[in-house]
Amino acid sequence: MRRKRLNHYADIVCKIFFGWRMSNDLEMMSDLPDGTIFVNILSGEAHHSISGAVYLHIAKQIQSWFKYQSKKDSIDFSQLESATLVVDIDTGKVATNKKKIVLFNMECRSTIKTRDKTYKAMIKDVKQWHTRVIT
Repeated sequence: MRRKRLNHYADIVCKIFFGWRMSNDLEMMSDLPDGTIFVNILSGEAHHSISGAVYLHIAKQIQSWFKYQSKKDSIDFSQLESATLVVDIDTGKVATNKKKIVLFNMECRSTIKTRDKTYKAMIKDVKQWHTRVIT
């Protein structure tokens, strides 16, 4: 395995999670209780600690990027034991009217495991979602 590339991937997947494509999922996430989202990067599946399985567009985007990048960098995708994101979400640090605006305080931790080594990264970010759909 190419260590520098996998270390880079661990850092980048957290940045992708917080990137502009995340906006596709913020409305759905605003309806979830505070908790932790677990993303299996290899399968593109996501699970919320309280609500169970959730569909996140960003999880599929990260999976697609990861597969493409590994192929481009000649990294054997099948040799990876696991690749995960764990995202803690807290919407209660700043009081808001959650029907109109939600402030997400998030901490994202990524882990990529091979047989020989584990690569980790962590990023914190704050996202504001203020275009709630009135239901």
